[in-house]
Amino acid sequence: MMMSRSHGKRERERDRISELPEPLIQHIFSFLPIKSVVSTSVLSTKWRYYWKSTPSIDLREWRSPDTSIGIYQEEVNRFMGFVDRLLSNRQDVHSPSIQKFGLYFDTYFDISRVKGWISTVLRHKVEELALMDRKHIVFPPCLFTCESLTVLEIYIRSLELPESVNFPKLKILRLNVSLFDDIDEQMIQKLLSSSPILEELSLDVRICKIPYLSICGPNLKRLFINGPLCWDFNIHINAPNLQSFRYSRVLANDFVLHNFSTLVAAEVVLTNPVPIDSRGSGELGGLARKLFGSLSYVKHLTISDYSLKLLSYENHFQTSLPSFYYLTHLEVTSASLYFGYSCRDEGKLPCWIVGILLDFLHISPNLKSLVFAEGFPHYESNNNDSWSPDFLPQCLLLHLKSIEFRGFFWNEFEKDLVRFLMKNSKVLERVKITISGRSVLSTSSNYRKKVVNDILLFPVGSGKCSIQIS
Repeated sequence: MMMSRSHGKRERERDRISELPEPLIQHIFSFLPIKSVVSTSVLSTKWRYYWKSTPSIDLREWRSPDTSIGIYQEEVNRFMGFVDRLLSNRQDVHSPSIQKFGLYFDTYFDISRVKGWISTVLRHKVEELALMDRKHIVFPPCLFTCESLTVLEIYIRSLELPESVNFPKLKILRLNVSLFDDIDEQMIQKLLSSSPILEELSLDVRICKIPYLSICGPNLKRLFINGPLCWDFNIHINAPNLQSFRYSRVLANDFVLHNFSTLVAAEVVLTNPVPIDSRGSGELGGLARKLFGSLSYVKHLTISDYSLKLLSYENHFQTSLPSFYYLTHLEVTSASLYFGYSCRDEGKLPCWIVGILLDFLHISPNLKSLVFAEGFPHYESNNNDSWSPDFLPQCLLLHLKSIEFRGFFWNEFEKDLVRFLMKNSKVLERVKITISGRSVLSTSSNYRKKVVNDILLFPVGSGKCSIQIS
C-alpha cells in the first residue's frame, strides 16, 4: 500500500506537458490565436521558447477592447513591435517554417511594415494565408505569384491585382470584397483562371455594382456565394464537378446555371431584400425556379422559409421543376437565423411555410429525413385546412424514416403538424422533438411527460416509430 501511494505521488508530480513530443505541441498551437500560443511559455521550461518557432501564426484576434483613439494607437504600436520581434527570427530561409499566417490590420498600421511582414511569410513558402484589411492597401505583387499557397483568405474593400497572377497550388479561395465595376468582375475571372486546381471558392460580396458575374471552375467542388441585400446583376456558374453549394441573400437579376450532376449538399437561404424588391412575384418565382432547377441532383438540401415562398410565386412549380429524385435529407430553416436581422420572433418559421413545403415534397419522392430547424410561435386556426390526405407526397408513404422538430413551443399548430406527419408517414422510424427554451412548457419539470401524453393520443401510420423529446 505504501508503494502504491508513493507511485501515485510520483505520477502526480510528473511533468506530462513537457513530455509531449514537439510535433504534437506545434499541432496544438495551430488551432490557437497567437496570444494563447505565447501564454503557453509559462507552462513549463521546455515550452518557454516553443511559441517562437510555431508554424502557425494567427494575428487576427489581437485587438484591444479600448475605443479611445490615442490608447488604441499605442496598442497598435506595441502590437507592431511584437510582430517585428516575432518575425525577426524568420528572416532567413533556414529559420523555422511558417505554414499558416493570419493578420488583421487597419488605418492605424504602418503600411510598409505590413507589406514587410507579408513578404517575410511569403519567402517562407507559407501555405495558408488570411489577411483582414481595413487599410485598403495594395498588396505586394509577390503575393499573387506565390507557388506554395494552398489556402488564401482576403477580407478587403477593393482588391487590386498585378498583371501577373499565378496560384498553381491554390485549392481554397475565400474573398470578402466589394465589386464596383467591370474591372472587379474581370478580377474574379482572373483569379479563377490563374488557379487551375481550385476546389473551393467562397465569395462574400458587401457592395455590388457590376452587371455580370461569371464563375467558371472545372475543378470547383465547393462554391459559397453570399451577397448584399440588393443584387442588380446576372450570374453565370459553370462548375461541372460541384459537390457543395450555398447561395444566400437575394435573387440576382438572372441566372445561367449548368446542371450540377455531382451535387451532394446545397443551401439556398434567400431573404427579403431591403428595400423591398420592385420585381413582380411572377418574375421572382421564375428566377427561383431557375435556381432550384439546377439543383435537382442534390442529396442534402437546406432551404429557408423565404426561398420556399419565392418558389411558390411560380405557378405550379411542381410541374415546371424537375423532380428531386436523389434528395434524401431536407432541412427547412428561417433566413433570420443566418443573417441576424431584427424581426418579431426572430428565427421562427412562419405557419404558411408548411403548405408550400408539402408541395415541394411532391417532387422529392425519395426523401428519408426531414428537419424543421425552428418552431412556429404563432398560428392561425385555419391554416392547416390544405393538409389533405388525398394528396400525400410519395415520400411520406414509402421512404420518410426520420423527422426532427427543433425549438418547438408545442402550441396547437405544432401539435397538428406533428400529428399530421406521424399519421401519414407510413415507414417512419424516428421522431425527435426539442422544446424551445422560450416555451412556457420548458419551465415545467415534467414537460417530457406532457408532450408524450399528447403524442400517445396521435394516430400513428408506422408501427415501429421511436420518439425522443428534449
